[in-house]
Amino acid sequence: MARKQINIEQLIPGMYIDEIVCGLRQRSRIGETRHFIITTQNEISLIAKEGIKTLFIDPEKGEDCRDEPEEDSDKADLTQLEEEIPREPRPLEEELRDARIILGKVSTVLNYAINDARAGKKIKTEPFKPLLDEIFHSVKENKDALVTVCRKKSKDGYALEHAVSHSALMIGFGQTLGMHKDALLDLALGSLFIDIGNVRIPNDILTKPGKLTPEELTIVKKHTLLGAEIMMDAGTFPEKAIAVVMEHHERYDGNGYPYQLKGDEISMAGQMASLADVYDASISIRPYGTAGDPCQVIRDLYKESGKRFSMDMVQKFIKMIGIYPVGTLARLESDKLGIVIKQTKNLTQPLVRIVYDLKTNCYLPPKDIDLSKVLGRGDKVVEAEAPDKWKIYPGRFMFTE
Repeated sequence: MARKQINIEQLIPGMYIDEIVCGLRQRSRIGETRHFIITTQNEISLIAKEGIKTLFIDPEKGEDCRDEPEEDSDKADLTQLEEEIPREPRPLEEELRDARIILGKVSTVLNYAINDARAGKKIKTEPFKPLLDEIFHSVKENKDALVTVCRKKSKDGYALEHAVSHSALMIGFGQTLGMHKDALLDLALGSLFIDIGNVRIPNDILTKPGKLTPEELTIVKKHTLLGAEIMMDAGTFPEKAIAVVMEHHERYDGNGYPYQLKGDEISMAGQMASLADVYDASISIRPYGTAGDPCQVIRDLYKESGKRFSMDMVQKFIKMIGIYPVGTLARLESDKLGIVIKQTKNLTQPLVRIVYDLKTNCYLPPKDIDLSKVLGRGDKVVEAEAPDKWKIYPGRFMFTE
């Protein structure tokens, strides 16, 4: 192993940490201390804040110090140019169809793993590697596709659809934060098992209609620690994945569980997971109850920034989701109503499916318009509308199958 000692000032994103030598208290605050890739500047700041002066990296598995010459720069430049060549966009229906196929594949394998955990067997993570790659590429192609198809949750499939949607949100969120692919896949793996601890909660409590008693609620809250325990017993889950499961109910103000962590005591993985968890649960279209309007959910998250969630993380999450998230009912300048079905590079002018004309008070044949391409020669979003006000529910127009 090409283990190399460096100063904290030399640490940059992309380096593979072989070991951070520190005390138990420092380790509990840093989280990971061995065998992981630094993905963001925030992680470096956290390590430096704990007084770490030197640490060990493995240059064969990640970036080396900047003072060393880079090899194959021409090849790297060529790869970058190839990635920047614009491709013809795929039809939205094709992207959604592929997302449904991925959901089916992941759900099947995840069901086997959940049954193994329920039977007391160790979970095997190897079968999920190719599936995580498929989720990654789906999000890269269209970050909204998997979240869209998972938004309509079935009565018996909620846990599976929530897990897949959460994994897509985490990859998209991590990309916004500048994380490397390996870190994104670790986070997504944790998302797939976000509620695995429920297999050790009595079913009569999980399926109880109505409000839980304080005693029952205490039992349900144990699912985070139980899930982390199942993952650690398996011995194959990375620390980021375990942090997703253990910390997705922690809150920035310290009023979460299981440890009432506060502020940056919560790992970045935990802070990301809590936002994605609340967002996906709030926008879910279920057989019972009403789904939250995505635009209102975003507003609610913003109101909670600095309280339940970090303000910085909320702002970056909104940047990823969009000002008008997929599923928003939008009023256009032409007095037409449309459903946001895909984000574009222009956060204020997405791809919308026109469905209603307010001037004539009648429905229109659904028509998709990319508002980012009209550039003043056509419509634009004026504001989001409450679906209940017009009795127009986006889910009816988002799913063609």
